[in-house]
Amino acid sequence: MKTYQHILVGVDFSPGSRAALHAAARIASPGKTPVTVMHVIDPKLAESMKEAHHWNDLDLFQHVDKTVVDFIADAGVPSDHLRIELDVGNAFQALIGARHRLDADLIVLGTRGSEHGPNDIGSVASKCMRKAPADVLLVREGMDGPFRHITACVDLSETSAKAVTAARNVAELDGAMLDCLLINQSVLALTMDYNGFAPPLTAVDPQGLAHWEHEMDGFLRPLMRTAPSTLTWNSFVKDRANVREGILEHMNLTKTDLVVLGTRGKTNLRTLLIGTTAEKVVTHAPCSMLTVKPDGFELPIEMQVETSGLQETKDEHESAFPPATVPMA
Repeated sequence: MKTYQHILVGVDFSPGSRAALHAAARIASPGKTPVTVMHVIDPKLAESMKEAHHWNDLDLFQHVDKTVVDFIADAGVPSDHLRIELDVGNAFQALIGARHRLDADLIVLGTRGSEHGPNDIGSVASKCMRKAPADVLLVREGMDGPFRHITACVDLSETSAKAVTAARNVAELDGAMLDCLLINQSVLALTMDYNGFAPPLTAVDPQGLAHWEHEMDGFLRPLMRTAPSTLTWNSFVKDRANVREGILEHMNLTKTDLVVLGTRGKTNLRTLLIGTTAEKVVTHAPCSMLTVKPDGFELPIEMQVETSGLQETKDEHESAFPPATVPMA
């Protein structure tokens, strides 16, 4: 089973980041993949803490480092292959800078931070899902154990093939049931969709459905050929007027606790799972989400410009405050 090469976990001491720690440790465990736990300190908070306690920069970083170590220990996460990095500044830019520096291929975050409501996706998590040049796992608060039911969204693109492979890997690791789901929009459905406000289709085209079931079978066969006999998986093709609503309907029906989808899909088929659909699913999904980036995905140019200055700042921090390594439990 393919494993990630380096996992980056963002923590802000919220219940969501606690769940993210558990998920990252579980995914890393089979191959002992290195995991970097990162906490980014808000600049205003950093200055207030230094002023209130009469600390210098080193005092501040030592205090925050101990807090992160205690947070990991309290979460009960094995720490033998974890390391800690701290930064001061913009959380998204710091995570992207660390992703490049570490060559991390998976970023794990809680779906919301300490400042968000129970149904919100945090702004940092949302930005990473859309812009980070790595796969991004967003973990719901309270999801401290293995996933039990995983839904992989398919549109027959290369990116959704990667999503199915990633979903299969997690399903094998956690012993979860795996559903591979394709939502078909007929030509009529596309003309009736009205940006998601049309009611679900009440009639199904048997010939069209049979065609896409055949396409789905050919798509999945090579991806699942080597699946172990212990893996329970199913294939579903459904006609719906709205892709997002079709995915969410299936998730609610099956009590999916992890949905896996590509952030970019084909746009020349009647079965669409485009970038905006992925973002809508993530925004409304009641479960954890793994978003898979296409091959060759690059950070938008404007973000490359923003992170170039961050790297210099981070290098200065590292010279005075080298990343702490969490001792073996």
